[in-house]
Amino acid sequence: MAEMTVTTIALEPPFARRSIPPKPLVLSASQTSLANANGVDIDQQPVLDSAISIPLTPLDSLPTIAGSSDDIYLANDDIAKFLKDDLDLSRLNRIHGHLWMAGRPMRARPLHRYKMMGFQIIHTQQMDLHLLKFSNSLMLKPLAEYMLSYDFWFDNICTDKTLHESACGFLLSYVWLLTTPLDLKIAHEIWLLPSFITWHWWKSFVKDFVAHVDPNTLDQVNKRYHFGDLRLGRINSIYRTRFALTHFVRGYLYGYNRYAVFFQRNFSWILIVFVFFSLVLAAMQVGASVEPSNANKPFLKTCYIFVVFSMVSVAAVLGLVGLIFVTIYLFNMVAAISHAKKKQVERKRKALEKRDKEA
Repeated sequence: MAEMTVTTIALEPPFARRSIPPKPLVLSASQTSLANANGVDIDQQPVLDSAISIPLTPLDSLPTIAGSSDDIYLANDDIAKFLKDDLDLSRLNRIHGHLWMAGRPMRARPLHRYKMMGFQIIHTQQMDLHLLKFSNSLMLKPLAEYMLSYDFWFDNICTDKTLHESACGFLLSYVWLLTTPLDLKIAHEIWLLPSFITWHWWKSFVKDFVAHVDPNTLDQVNKRYHFGDLRLGRINSIYRTRFALTHFVRGYLYGYNRYAVFFQRNFSWILIVFVFFSLVLAAMQVGASVEPSNANKPFLKTCYIFVVFSMVSVAAVLGLVGLIFVTIYLFNMVAAISHAKKKQVERKRKALEKRDKEA
């Protein structure tokens, strides 16, 4: 019986090694006048802009600390763990079969289109919140320097297929977003890109990237990036429905820090309904007092039924809102007390372990 051999394809960065252009220098007004007085040709000198820092190295672009509140660590001390957290798309992949309800399987719009449509850009560092929109806001994860480093990719990202697909998809999303010089200018203005990226550099990078990652087949990116922007509200609804036991209250992203905001966003439609009820009741009251409708028994019976229905509806809605408020309040109170006790126990345990190691 012939032996079966399994061949593994070595992962590579989705772009060729390229150099980072030097940062231009912009002289202040006093420095410019001094240079001119000394006969220095400003056009031939490098430019320094004190408002923009020197380009970061890939390792410098990593955050200071990372991890959850239960496990904080220095990002540079455990790059593999940081990347696993930073590029994590598992929450969206859990509901991939339902993402058609939250967005269309097409590329995201260019950045200038979102600005034209009135979207406000909100920065996030969570990969699974990147390209999620709600109301007139769009969440975007800035493109860090380490994502553009060939050596960093080769040493840290190409070692894991899941990380590689997620990172390729993230780069692809910026290929979608930055299609014109205007997009690049907007991205720089809202601090989405490393400052060294110029239009010519980006255009060359995209040409190289699409030669490695096919933007039409999408077979080299995480399946989340088979969709462009997604609606956060519908993703919240999917999570509350599919994982009702654990996510019914908080959903995918719980965006409320005050109860007033929660009720304003979720129950403002009730006021509109009651306004229409008031208009209909006022019309019925007038109709019941004038001829010939005041003698029409079916009409008067209908008015009576609608009046009773309106009163019952108001009572039912008020009861429902009160029940929801009490439920959420008790849930948050129990969760806060439980979390506080758990954290105290965990911190004491870690403190004892640290003392034992130092002893």
